[in-house]
Amino acid sequence: MRRSSRAELIVRNRKIMLAIVILVTLLFSIILFTNKAAAENSREVYTYYTSYQIQSGDTLWTIADRFMGPDYTDKKDFIENIKSLNHLGDDQITEGKFLVIEYSSYEEM
Repeated sequence: MRRSSRAELIVRNRKIMLAIVILVTLLFSIILFTNKAAAENSREVYTYYTSYQIQSGDTLWTIADRFMGPDYTDKKDFIENIKSLNHLGDDQITEGKFLVIEYSSYEEM
């Protein structure tokens, strides 16, 4: 069995230290970003209602783009909520009429 030279031991130790530093940095990053995401998800969301007059060219999709807040991740669900609140059987809306829109915000009004 061959003995490692001093230079080989130094190189091996440096590789081990580098691996440890990389591992610690990776773990620290994961913990940091996980806590940040958890804090964002734990923020209180306030729900409000407003009346919106349908404008020329509006669709439920464009209205959803304008009002969809942080408590919805799927635009289809938000549109279904609009349809339910306004007793709409389909996606047809008429210019000049009003819709009740439920929206949310992280800010209390």
